Amino acid sequence: MKLQLLQQAIEQKKPISFEYNKPGKVHGKRYGNTHAIYTITRKDTSKSIKVHIVQTSGATDSEKDFPEFRTFDIINISNICILHEEPSFIIDKRYNPAWTGYADVIAKV
Repeated sequence: MKLQLLQQAIEQKKPISFEYNKPGKVHGKRYGNTHAIYTITRKDTSKSIKVHIVQTSGATDSEKDFPEFRTFDIINISNICILHEEPSFIIDKRYNPAWTGYADVIAKV
């Protein structure tokens, strides 16, 4: 379900709200624009799905210097909501759709 919601947000170019519950990270609601969903292969050859989101506000581990281009583990994301009433989706200037890390991309703007 979360993968489908993130893909839908990319397709519709809509911002999202979500919670990030990774151990050691500040928990709480975050807001942002999903730019890409992709798979990486770890050293132990297991797969992990990552999400590049330009966080625009909400809980953070670092200084609140928004917007900030960040990588999230999809397994730790929950309570995703597509925000239809929010300001329009802006593609961040730091986004590189040709990045080699997107070799195994699921969706991207």
